[in-house]
Amino acid sequence: MSVYVITGVSKGIGFEFLRQIWEDQKNLVVGLVRDKAATEKKIAAELGDRPNIHILHADLTKYASLKQAAADTAETIGERGIDYLVANGALVPYLDTYGPIGAL
Repeated sequence: MSVYVITGVSKGIGFEFLRQIWEDQKNLVVGLVRDKAATEKKIAAELGDRPNIHILHADLTKYASLKQAAADTAETIGERGIDYLVANGALVPYLDTYGPIGAL
């Protein structure tokens, strides 16, 4: 049995990682997202009840949120430890290509 922690499972490739990995019921998948409620609703609608999926809140732009997510993950997985970390989450940049040069 493997334990996967995947960031950014709310949509896109992160959700696809989650969908494919949970198919093996021996795997435990911990998904980290900014909007936990919406992600849990999407998983329930598209995948049904999955006891081997745990969704936790984590905001990559806030250290305290990441620290809490680490503690919640440790509590969820217990003594098993993490086998795989899929760092799929994205940061939304505060600067973009259309910002003025002075903003840099």
